[in-house]
Amino acid sequence: MTINASSPNPTRSWLQFWSRRPSRKTWAALPLLYMLFLQFLTGLPKPEGLREFDAHELLLSFSEEIFDYPFWLQDLSHLPLFLVLAWLWSWFLGPIERLSSTLSNRAFLLSLGYGIFNEMIQAFIPQRFPSLGDVAMNALGVLLGLYLHSLLCRTQKGRRKPSARKT
Repeated sequence: MTINASSPNPTRSWLQFWSRRPSRKTWAALPLLYMLFLQFLTGLPKPEGLREFDAHELLLSFSEEIFDYPFWLQDLSHLPLFLVLAWLWSWFLGPIERLSSTLSNRAFLLSLGYGIFNEMIQAFIPQRFPSLGDVAMNALGVLLGLYLHSLLCRTQKGRRKPSARKT
């Protein structure tokens, strides 16, 4: 089997897809659906709370699986979860061009704002409580996600061939 030099590199195509801003607004469904997934995952009561409400067995076993992990690992899981959220918003809304524009960046505000909101909601969930440690891990995940997406965009921008000029 020979490899054609003109055949597209699947890895490069994949990276280009995630570094370029999508052309359709319907792609907003991806970060929004991911936020719903995060809300389900982080808003799930502990098994004891679900037993009080006579919850379905599937939901109860899922909750037992999530809360079976050590507490520090549950806190650490916020970093990759919010890294992905920030990446998705940055991908949809456009990457940060300059580091000084971070505070005015919509992806940053949406991701971090949701991370704070997500923790505040836990005050109303049985057997759960808001945590400043979780907010810190959410913020770190958001910053890391935005940085990595911005880095990928700059790398992909450098790899694009300059257009031929007419003289």
